[in-house]
Amino acid sequence: NAFGMYREYPLIPTHNPDDLLTLDNLSDITAPQVVTDAPVQTNSRLSVIIDDRQTHSANTPSYFPFANSTIFGLMNWMWSGSAMKSIGEMIKLINFLKSDDFKKEDLIDFDIRKETAKFDASLEDTGLKKGPAVVKDGWREVEVDIQVPTGQAHASDSDIPVFSVPGLHHRSIVEVLKAVLTDSASRYFHYTPFKQFWKPTPESEPQRVHDEIYSSDAMVEAHEAIQNLPPEPGCQLERVVAALMFWSDSTHLASFGNASLWPIYLFFGNQSKWLRGKPQTGSCHHLAYIPKVSSI
Repeated sequence: NAFGMYREYPLIPTHNPDDLLTLDNLSDITAPQVVTDAPVQTNSRLSVIIDDRQTHSANTPSYFPFANSTIFGLMNWMWSGSAMKSIGEMIKLINFLKSDDFKKEDLIDFDIRKETAKFDASLEDTGLKKGPAVVKDGWREVEVDIQVPTGQAHASDSDIPVFSVPGLHHRSIVEVLKAVLTDSASRYFHYTPFKQFWKPTPESEPQRVHDEIYSSDAMVEAHEAIQNLPPEPGCQLERVVAALMFWSDSTHLASFGNASLWPIYLFFGNQSKWLRGKPQTGSCHHLAYIPKVSSI
């Protein structure tokens, strides 16, 4: 390219995810806000107020500047409460509400707690009739048995004292893998690794560039090894390597006190580090929470 960078692929890639990237994908920087001397509003900017410019009685709420209560309710939901909502998620909600799949009468007996419990049960696949395949990446709680060394010989493993640790929460790695690779964000994943070089001038010797996992020798070698394996009978799908990166460290949950967790989490090396570093991409996938064992 214009910077003298080029790549060597072991085979022709099916797609180049870098072609889909824009500056918005790589930066969270927003336009600076204009500072004014306007007084701070003491009420919510979406609270129901009386619009003096319209002929309403004193007891009639106004939804200005919105046309009706429906638009007001949606905007109030969007810009109040949790700060984790985004304009993109709001657009998805609006598109569903405008579609033929949305039926107001279906909400007459709707109970969010009941439906959430049903969804959790489907992830666990407990007591439900067999339905369409879903990604079962829900959380499970198990008890872990640890054999305790006593410094003495034992005739069999069953004679070794066991210490049980309850409260290990974990998710299936395979199901998390399925969920991530079927998500729309995976279109930015590099499935074909490459070696990258920099040649600043035509006369210069090319220099190897090491900047991503998918441009490493290890990833290229693993990809070639996968291609050399015997194919699955009748399968024509592309064979790729999922570069899984695991981390684990103790995390304090509050500024004061001793509340803490020890999570295990996962990143995908197929995704650029510039995207993984953005909190809004949701690139960190929690796999387990290790309970703290009290000292005896």
